[in-house]
Amino acid sequence: MLLVASGATVLGAATAGAPAPTAAPDVPSDRSRELLDYRCASELGVRQVTLFANGTVRVREGVGQPLAMTLGEIGPVELGGYLRRLAAEDLSEVHDSQGGTQGAWIERCVLRLALDGQPARQVAFGRYDSLSLAVAALVRVADELAAHARPVSDLLPGYKPHAGDVLRRADGALFVIVGFTGDGKGLEMQGVNQPITLFVLPEDLPKVFSSLVSRRR
Repeated sequence: MLLVASGATVLGAATAGAPAPTAAPDVPSDRSRELLDYRCASELGVRQVTLFANGTVRVREGVGQPLAMTLGEIGPVELGGYLRRLAAEDLSEVHDSQGGTQGAWIERCVLRLALDGQPARQVAFGRYDSLSLAVAALVRVADELAAHARPVSDLLPGYKPHAGDVLRRADGALFVIVGFTGDGKGLEMQGVNQPITLFVLPEDLPKVFSSLVSRRR
């Protein structure tokens, strides 16, 4: 017989033996959940494009810390289109690339995908490597996303770079064009107010620089 003192409470058998409830795992909000992250870095600088689940696009780039950052927003319909393009590319047979052009100024890139309903994937490669069709398509999407977060470049369409031209980068830093690289494919640029050298493809100038400050005479 179980005797209970006056005012005491008896716990039922089910309650007494039940395990303590566990806390629900933290689920990141769409504002912080990264669906795509594309980062290229060399000894000369970093460029990173990130797409968040709520449609925010973040671009960070520059040399040293802190990096210059710009943000952009895309609507649900456009976001859905980008996500379908990202999901359509199969990375299951793609492996990291270790070959291609080498050098301190050649960027090494890492592209990460974490789409809903798909396993997270990551692939590493050189900025100027010969890419598989799937990786090349994903890089194109990342570059298109970056355009939503970049200040509009004032460089005139068809601008032809010349040694001595001074351009302003998106973060405000000034660079003068020294000349073409030895292979004739890239431009060597020197910082006006800081000892930094950049190597940029002519077609990438509007992606990196916001305006032409002065022209060689």
